[in-house]
Amino acid sequence: MGAGMTPKPEVVSRMVESLVCAVTGTSSASDAWRSLIKPGEKVGIKVSSQPGPVGGTHPAVALAVVEGLIAAGIKSGDIIVWDRRREDLVAAGYDRIPGLNLRWIEKGAGYDPRVMVTASATGRLVFGDLGFKESQNSLSDILGPTAQLSQDSHVPIILSRDVDKVINIPSLCDSYFTGINGALAGMTLGTLDNWRRFGRGEGYGDSALADVYGSEWIGKKVALTIMDAMVLQYAGGPYPSPVNCVTYSALFASKDPVAIDATGLRLLDEQRSVSRMPKASLDGGHVAEAESRGLGNADEKMIQLKRTAIRTARASGVGSASEATPYPTSPPAPQFRP
Repeated sequence: MGAGMTPKPEVVSRMVESLVCAVTGTSSASDAWRSLIKPGEKVGIKVSSQPGPVGGTHPAVALAVVEGLIAAGIKSGDIIVWDRRREDLVAAGYDRIPGLNLRWIEKGAGYDPRVMVTASATGRLVFGDLGFKESQNSLSDILGPTAQLSQDSHVPIILSRDVDKVINIPSLCDSYFTGINGALAGMTLGTLDNWRRFGRGEGYGDSALADVYGSEWIGKKVALTIMDAMVLQYAGGPYPSPVNCVTYSALFASKDPVAIDATGLRLLDEQRSVSRMPKASLDGGHVAEAESRGLGNADEKMIQLKRTAIRTARASGVGSASEATPYPTSPPAPQFRP
């Protein structure tokens, strides 16, 4: 890590290269990327910029993925880097990185009116949701007890029409809504409209969030999850809170988003224990719900953590990747702050 908890791009590039080789069981980064993304497919790299330049996904990680894909023969015009809000991408510094084709969901205009996911949790529509009515003209709109309520969330056009595959890059950040702003939350709360219904705490919306992630428009498009754990933000998320960040200097990768989030919750709980705070996992029930739906493994006994070296592109001492295995690049000991 450089000054101000900023990752060094040349080191991050080697870390990403080692991880993708380890997960796919290949010795060549180009072969690894081609096993995940075929030439001609359009790929969206989903980042988590809302936690800001310290606690969010670092642009260097996204850039390393873009460069790896291009080296593997994916056309640069077929690769986009995206998140919900342009202002978050700008605040996190993505607009200052040459070579990134940035996209975002601009309020209601970025959602597909023809593609929705439905779940049992009900939410109140607000400005920015596609179905929100800015002016209420009828008496039933004004007085009706169910006015502006919906069990539907619209899928962004980026997912429904523009990309075939997704590389999801959440950061290791806590969340007021879901315990961890990780792989599952990033692709649901971080992309859909009417998202507030999935993260009200006390278990409300956990099963609905897991159901929605499993849809053909979301989880089934995710080819790989890479968790940016260069910095661990243990409180204040998913909003920027640099005072609650510690250096961790690692990346995790897996084809299993549930294993990634379960590992992230454990690390957040460890830091919160040091800081004498309630466990993040108390609000992370959606992870176990996702496991119950067959989306991955949340049981620590079922998750193998295998470290990979970053000296070369070849993963050192790593066997065949299983879908339940998050691979971290070798980090130093966590630097926990009391």
